[in-house]
Amino acid sequence: MWQALSEYPPYAPPEWDPDNKSMHDACVEYQNYFFDSKPLRLEALRTFLAKFDIALGFDDAGILALSEWMHRYADLLVRDLTDHATGEAYHGFSTPWTGALAGLNPIFDIGVYHAECLWLRRTKLKWIVGRGPQKTISTHFISGLPGTGKLFDPIFDAYMNCWSISNARKEVRKRFPAVHADAALEIKRDRFYRLILSQTPPGRRSRKT
Repeated sequence: MWQALSEYPPYAPPEWDPDNKSMHDACVEYQNYFFDSKPLRLEALRTFLAKFDIALGFDDAGILALSEWMHRYADLLVRDLTDHATGEAYHGFSTPWTGALAGLNPIFDIGVYHAECLWLRRTKLKWIVGRGPQKTISTHFISGLPGTGKLFDPIFDAYMNCWSISNARKEVRKRFPAVHADAALEIKRDRFYRLILSQTPPGRRSRKT
């Protein structure tokens, strides 16, 4: 895992100093960087997953394959996703995503992949991407999903999904012998897959672009 992560290209948006740049200008700069970077992030994720014999696909089978990969490896990406400094690095880019934090890159890119899966299956979605009001905050909302009418942040969800898997595995190992840990977690292995399908119910599942 660490060898694969050491070759992962880091996501490195422009730094923002609120004393020298307005929030509006920082948002515009970040939006440009984010949208320009999306194809590169997906390609980085594709190359990374290929090392585990996983082909990145946007059909239902591809989503399930990634969901099962996350179930198996999410707890190995970053040592402690509950650490405040790790969360601040992820959400506010306070620390470069290299070394011990290199695993934040595929987590972020899984969020980008999640968004692309939604985009391919819905016809009326909109990105709301920005930074602020504090420099430790970034947002990557999608609006237009059916049902709740609420905004959804796939980048944030990717982090929380990996955190949940990692935390669940730790708790299971406390209560069960290690040999039974994976079996006890089996019910969670398709969580990512089920979430995407629930967000894109039958109907207008194909995007016309």
